[in-house]
Amino acid sequence: MKPLIGICANYLSDDTAGLAAGIGAKNQEWQMLADDYIVAIERAGGVPVILPVTKDIETLTPLLEKLDGILFSGGSDIDPNLYGEYPIFGLGFIEPRRDLHELKLAQKVLTEMNIPVFGICRGMQLLTVATGGTLYQDLASQKPEGINHSVPKAIKHHSFHPVQIENGSILNSIFESVELRVNSFHHQAVKELGKGFKSTMTAPDEIIEGMEWEESSRFVVAVQWHPEMMEGQVDTVRPIFNAFIEASKMNAGAIELVPTQEIIA
Repeated sequence: MKPLIGICANYLSDDTAGLAAGIGAKNQEWQMLADDYIVAIERAGGVPVILPVTKDIETLTPLLEKLDGILFSGGSDIDPNLYGEYPIFGLGFIEPRRDLHELKLAQKVLTEMNIPVFGICRGMQLLTVATGGTLYQDLASQKPEGINHSVPKAIKHHSFHPVQIENGSILNSIFESVELRVNSFHHQAVKELGKGFKSTMTAPDEIIEGMEWEESSRFVVAVQWHPEMMEGQVDTVRPIFNAFIEASKMNAGAIELVPTQEIIA
């Protein structure tokens, strides 16, 4: 049975995307997702389902009960108020409605379900904030001694820098290596890990590029880079989607709710 994989949609509170494409009206809000996520999940053997941003998280409950895995996708910056900070110069565009929705969704999935979880870029940051961690709001101003992690006009699959992978980690077993070259399209990053997570992949400037659940019996993995953009061109990144789908197959047709655990600091 192919596993059903929920992928979180982007939410745009303005009409720019629709008007630019000629398919929308003034003041119309949008929910959308880059095709790379869909293609990567399908190639790995999963069935992708786009999860909308809803006003009430319980609206999604009937769908969540059918999912075998969930992917928290990339997108806009996360409101720093959600991790106890005021905004600084360099903070980018935020979408409060998506932030609040996904925080509740992440906490529900991590504490009330046992399905595999995969976070990409913003998804890794979202999982961090959802479990009590904090972020660098803008690496250029807060970590100027580091490397440039955000080159917006770069080719999507181009490898910008290496990452070191911790021996014995899930990511180490996935890639069968202690080093990998990755693309880079982020100006925010994890500063303090959330409760329950450990860092298992780092950039040359020590920025966390990958993390996973300390409870190794469950697949909860996140990366700061964009493997879905590289998947069709760089074979070395494909194993991470294969591993996610394989873990999700074990849940296919056998979803089990687990007692809520206290993970928020």
